[in-house]
Amino acid sequence: MKSIFSNIKYGWACLALMGVVLLSLSSCKDDEAGMGTPEITAVRSCDPAKADSTFTKAGPGSLIAVIGNNLSAVQKAYINDQEVYFNPTMNTDHSVIIQVPTEDKGFELTAFNSNLKDEIRLETSHGTAVYSFKITAPYPSISRIQAKYPRKEGDVLSVYGINLVDVEKAYFTDIPAATLDTTVWQTVGGNHVDISKMATVTKDHHINPRTQAYETTSQLDVTIPSLPYDKGALVVECAGGTAYIDFSVVPGQPLIFDISSDMPVPGEQVTISGREFVQVEAVSFGDVTLSADQYVVAESEDAISFVMPEMPARDNDGLLTVTTPGGVASVLFCNYNCLLTNFDGDATDNGWDPNATYETASPDAAPFTGDGTYARITVESEAQQWWGKMIYYRKGWEGNPFTLPSFDIIPATASADEVYLAMEVYNNHSDYNNGVFSGYLRYMIQPIDDKENQFDNFNWTQYDAGLFENYYPILGDVNGETPVGKWYRHVLPLSEFPCYKGLSYADIVSVGLNQFRIQSINQGTARGFIDVCIDNVRIFYKKK
Repeated sequence: MKSIFSNIKYGWACLALMGVVLLSLSSCKDDEAGMGTPEITAVRSCDPAKADSTFTKAGPGSLIAVIGNNLSAVQKAYINDQEVYFNPTMNTDHSVIIQVPTEDKGFELTAFNSNLKDEIRLETSHGTAVYSFKITAPYPSISRIQAKYPRKEGDVLSVYGINLVDVEKAYFTDIPAATLDTTVWQTVGGNHVDISKMATVTKDHHINPRTQAYETTSQLDVTIPSLPYDKGALVVECAGGTAYIDFSVVPGQPLIFDISSDMPVPGEQVTISGREFVQVEAVSFGDVTLSADQYVVAESEDAISFVMPEMPARDNDGLLTVTTPGGVASVLFCNYNCLLTNFDGDATDNGWDPNATYETASPDAAPFTGDGTYARITVESEAQQWWGKMIYYRKGWEGNPFTLPSFDIIPATASADEVYLAMEVYNNHSDYNNGVFSGYLRYMIQPIDDKENQFDNFNWTQYDAGLFENYYPILGDVNGETPVGKWYRHVLPLSEFPCYKGLSYADIVSVGLNQFRIQSINQGTARGFIDVCIDNVRIFYKKK
């Protein structure tokens, strides 16, 4: 979610706003040419579309116009008791333009320093003006809640989330979260029951390594009041926004947010992430139902992990289902309609040299456990080669293309950025992703017209000096992680192939997929060792 104000730069927006301000105040008479007692009357956005609106809070990085009277000759500007930059060339009798600093520049929020004041202070040559104004933490969210069942008055409910700071109010409502998600509202409706007892348990303020933005991992403990209803939503209103989550007295409907792989090989560790994994009764997929000792539910009740025991039968429904007293939740899993090949005779090896080897897995053949056949690319010492070992497959010699997943599995409107070439990978301590060993991998897709569409996962920035960059971590998963010594899912968006770039999934199906190739390549002089196993090559969808 965005803060109230957009983070826009100085420029025409500021000038346009000043024009609006000056026009609206043209009938006002300055006290001795603006040298009377300074006064701040409002704060506006520098977005001309919002120039008629005033605000009492904004997020770090916002560009704001401080409006008032007798504001000429500002010498210093302060927000939260910290001196901030203002543009003196845009300082008039009635306005000052200020860029609110961001936390990464050292700016402190009152949410994390109670000694600071929520105010704007302007010091001029003829006096000081002060105005109450809040700089908010980022938008809050609630990831999960936890308390024993059945929940009753006086029980402590732990609330986990991000940026649950500057809490202004917390309460229950009988409107479920799904309704709040799908309706337009300014204030949460329904029958409110306020929470009078609440405590902050943890508040870890840090930089998110993925986004490089500050966020706060939060936990609040709230005491459940007497409720006239059994289910609804818990709402936490913070200065930065409103967060909510479903609440029920008895176990609620389980939800699955993600799964570490949609088609793992036997022996692979699988993690299901979600919510309300309470008193789990069954985890099943196709003709496989895990026994209670085959899966582990996290103490936080938001994750289930298990080791893939075997592949389900081909005629399974393509779903993994978690069953609890609150209901069932399902996620796409081992859907063979997504599979291009698992190297067990369902597609044809073109047989080009140097070819990968195809080995038979065994549950006892650690570390490469599994079943059926997997492809293996091994190179003892690879350097300065432009045509390496490959996996090069077509559906069959008759020329028919691979059958792509139907639109009930992948929406026709999905973008090429959301549809991936996916495969299970086992990296046996290869030498890539070390900043020295260049190249590896080269991917190639041939659509129905058989025109090659190649993607190299690297780019030479200075070939003679051996300087290169990788577009993605080599063989990275959907989060950019590259595990070593275990099976995991590797993905590459289809938008990286010229024949699919910018297309919808419906268009991708029309273009088709006739052949694919995954090939080792190292154009640099630094030598390296490669040992990588690949299985279950498929098409995978993940909505952005």
